[in-house]
Amino acid sequence: MSHELIGILLAFAASVTAAVVSFVAMKSSKKTAELTNYLNTISVQRTKWVADMREQSAKYFTQLERLCECNECTLNEIYDELVNYHFTIVLLIFKEQDRILYDEMSAVKEKAKKIVECGNTILNADENIILAARRDIDELRHSILNDHHNKTFDIIRELIETEWKKQKCETKAAEIWEKIIKKTSR
Repeated sequence: MSHELIGILLAFAASVTAAVVSFVAMKSSKKTAELTNYLNTISVQRTKWVADMREQSAKYFTQLERLCECNECTLNEIYDELVNYHFTIVLLIFKEQDRILYDEMSAVKEKAKKIVECGNTILNADENIILAARRDIDELRHSILNDHHNKTFDIIRELIETEWKKQKCETKAAEIWEKIIKKTSR
């Protein structure tokens, strides 16, 4: 009788152990799946952010180039588009480093506004005022291109590269977690 009792107890203990191990594996698998989904969601958001930042930055720099190369007749239109892309990029940025970008872009926006004002002066002025306004426009364009253009471009490039590196790490982490899930589910 004691052997039968010991056999029953051992079978019961094995069943309980199997149930506990199964429960722990299921819980671990669920956490791993949740983490993988979280990492994939973040990765998708980073991909979207990088694509949006690239697109808006390209449009911003296109308008900046147009502002610095074009005649006085289209300055208002170009300025409006530049401001639109400026604020779109501002909505995409964050953190302290991005504050530097915001300050650079704000300086560009202010100088662009002055270019437009000078351009508007040229349309209804005499020769001396036109010459002074064109000189001011040239100085402002020179300042935008030499003082702000490259710095703004480099900051945006660095932001995009940083997000891309984070995305790469998160993708690798998600792949590792997926491998763990496959191993634990066997």
